[in-house]
Amino acid sequence: MRLVLALISVLAISIALIVFPDIADQALRVEAFGWVFETRQGAFIVVLLLLLFVLWLMRSAIAALFAGPGMAWRSLRMGSRKRREKNLKEALAQCLDQRGDSGFKAFKRSRGVLPDWAQEMLRTMATPAHRLASPVEQQSQEPLNTVLAARIATDPHAEPKLDLDVRKAHLDAWLLAHPGAPLAVSRRSDLAEEDGDWLYCTELLEAELKHGLRPAAQVKARLVHAYLELTRKDPKNATLFLRKAYQLQPENEAVLLAYGRGLVAADDAKTAQHLWSGHLERISSDAVAAALLELLRGDAMRAYRKLENKKEGAINDAQRWLRAELAHAAHLDGLAFEQMQALADESGRKSAWQSLGMWYQAAEKHEQAASCFRAACEVH
Repeated sequence: MRLVLALISVLAISIALIVFPDIADQALRVEAFGWVFETRQGAFIVVLLLLLFVLWLMRSAIAALFAGPGMAWRSLRMGSRKRREKNLKEALAQCLDQRGDSGFKAFKRSRGVLPDWAQEMLRTMATPAHRLASPVEQQSQEPLNTVLAARIATDPHAEPKLDLDVRKAHLDAWLLAHPGAPLAVSRRSDLAEEDGDWLYCTELLEAELKHGLRPAAQVKARLVHAYLELTRKDPKNATLFLRKAYQLQPENEAVLLAYGRGLVAADDAKTAQHLWSGHLERISSDAVAAALLELLRGDAMRAYRKLENKKEGAINDAQRWLRAELAHAAHLDGLAFEQMQALADESGRKSAWQSLGMWYQAAEKHEQAASCFRAACEVH
């Protein structure tokens, strides 16, 4: 650091002499003890800097001479040992946690260094998973060694596979040593799912979604599954979990139906109706249309008029089925049979034939009902 400051000072003085040549050409006169010394200021400064450089060079040479040639060679070869050890430590941490470039650059900056704690890690790397020390026994060891042991013990391909509680203890020790380590979070979420701890599983998967270690689509699917499991374990907060699941996968039909039914149970049928209607505008779904029909039966005529105003090219098959069902619920039987028969003939949808069969059966026209149900069974 001192050498850097000295070099900066020399550079600043040199620039000043170049920028202000008049100052460098001014005469300098020194009188002491009868001696008179005259020279130019620029030359005097240059000589003074050279003298300081020679003194520093002599001091370094004398220090190297007393230290011996071995110390000089080691200093030249090793550079700053502490800095290299720090780089190696960071490289191993990145490699074990799978952060960034997995320590590739940091390993390059730490060549020539192998501290004592690294030898302990090498011994751990050669130890089978079932023979590793427990996290409690490793408390006095280097944290990196604890992380390495946890990574080996929780490897999905480790044989024999360790007990669930042992793997959890290793991963908890890993996360304690390196909070938020992506690979540890990923493996811990797997164990939480295996253990049925859905609340903790959702916390880990949410964190994993931010890290992006695994594909987002895969993590979202597992997170949605965890939310759905939580709705069964904690019915009081079911709407909250279903809303989170819907935000992750708004096009997931099962999630959409579950979320809508949760809203209906929470006396928010209007929001459920809006969600299902919006989904039907984008995607033709018989299941969503059937769920929406139950909400619209109370005012079937009004709902039918809204769908009736739609142009034929702007209405999909699920909406056509819903329109015919609403017509039937509003006692517009002639329109209902006509529209449903047209849908069944044109699209051959199973839901259309089934509706016709039930209507004919209710009207005690059993032959026509049997024909419609037979057509429904033939639809694949």
